[in-house]
Order: sequence, then structure tokens, then C-alpha cells
Amino acid sequence: MRTGPRSKALVSAWLDFQPEAQREVAQALRAAIREAEPGLTEIVRWGQLVFLWDSAPMLAIAPHRGHVNLQIFNGHLLPPGLSLLEGSGRGVRSFKCRLRQPVDVVQVQMLVAASVARAARDDRGPAATEAPPADSPGDDSPID
Repeated sequence: MRTGPRSKALVSAWLDFQPEAQREVAQALRAAIREAEPGLTEIVRWGQLVFLWDSAPMLAIAPHRGHVNLQIFNGHLLPPGLSLLEGSGRGVRSFKCRLRQPVDVVQVQMLVAASVARAARDDRGPAATEAPPADSPGDDSPID
């Protein structure tokens, strides 16, 4: 499987390439993401700054003309009341950050933590997260 270049210089060049208003928001988002989950790998892919979880895309910073989106690739799996996420159907949800407005760092970090926690839970599979019912065969509890 091909992966994108992971050069720090490429990430810096991507940020420098952005118009000033988008760059400020993108840098604030990047700092919040890195603080929340320093283990994510950064690459430039699809014209966006993408953050990988174990080589799979987890998050992306996607600049637009009037805003910058934090795209959450497993956003459809996050609790519905967690944040004002945009999007419907299966897959990506977006957290929109308006230009020339402060980025809600706490909200971004909460979304990153929830996304990573969900990915980690899914990687372990249902057997690791669900206990068998108490009355299942092979249970060591006494039977009356």
C-alpha cells in the first residue's frame, strides 16, 4: 500500500501554501490535534493535512474559502450530542471553523480524543469491549 510523504518539510510547505486566514486556523487546529493526541502521524494527502491512526486516516484539516474543516473520518460513529458536527450518512463528519474567529481548542481536543478512543475500541473488536451475559453457559456463578 502506498503512503503519502511524511516529511516535516512537506507539512510546513503545505501550511505556508495556505492563504493567511486559512493558515492561522489550520495551525490552531494542528496544534490542538497534536496536543490531544501526539501519537498521530501527519501527512499531506488529497490536498489536505491528514492525521493517521496506525496508517489509517483519522482526521484531516481541509481549508475552504470561508472556513477550515476538521474532518473526522469516523465521525459517524461518535455520540450525536458530542459537538456540532456537519454531515450525514456513512463516514466523515466535519467540524467547521470560521476564518478570523478563535478555534475552540477544548472542543477540538474533545473530538480528537473521542475519535481516537472509538478507533482504539474498534481495533480491539467487540469481544474486548463486551462482557458475556451473566447467565451464559460456562459462567462460574452459582446456579440456584
